[in-house]
Amino acid sequence: MAIAAVQQGKIIPKSFAPIQHLPGSKMIDADDKLLGAEQVKWLTQRRRTNADMVIVTEKTDGMNAAVLLRDGLLYPLIRKGYDCRANPLFWINEFATFVERNEQRFFAVLKEGERLCGEWLIKTHTLSYKLPHEPFVAFDIIKDAARLPYLTFRERIAKGNFVAAGLVHLGEAIPTDVALKLLATGYHGAVGEPEGLVYRYEDSRKSYICSGKYVSNPLMGNDELFHSNENLFNKWKHYKR
Repeated sequence: MAIAAVQQGKIIPKSFAPIQHLPGSKMIDADDKLLGAEQVKWLTQRRRTNADMVIVTEKTDGMNAAVLLRDGLLYPLIRKGYDCRANPLFWINEFATFVERNEQRFFAVLKEGERLCGEWLIKTHTLSYKLPHEPFVAFDIIKDAARLPYLTFRERIAKGNFVAAGLVHLGEAIPTDVALKLLATGYHGAVGEPEGLVYRYEDSRKSYICSGKYVSNPLMGNDELFHSNENLFNKWKHYKR
């Protein structure tokens, strides 16, 4: 069996760390924090060196999910490091079903100890999507706390034919207003305005340095909207409840 048995406790401490906000980003939770001023400058104004790289991708509104390969077995995880099959909500359990149905694709991408992190877009918090692709959008491969270089990550997920978070910009530092114009209506079928942007900074050795997010959609964090749409699921032609 390629999928591990269901685990009730934490499998890892956390599958993906929260990303701090860039100035002007809409903060939603009490735990939201601003990225440091120096890092903001590197991302949006001027790189430390011309050999460094800024990557900007579309931010999507879904459940942070990951698949860990450990001892030859796949573990479907939520952000806090728990097995998604131990959760009572069926749409979270459905991520494990997706992993099981596509296990060979995950094995084609992952090496021992790595986890493929992404967004599970069957059910979202505030926005709706008419997805032009499957409901898992990948954005990182991590082993312990080390992230693969962005371009290596893109090469790897291509082996499993996974969808990457839409690439908005790669190269120099770029202001958020300019990046938003490049994002336009987005890559993943957001109904209305996309959620926003995720910035990533890598040095000249392609080592990960920091990330920042910019939430631009004014609907984000609207509890009334969320509760009024709590039984609505995103449209994906191949998904059946």
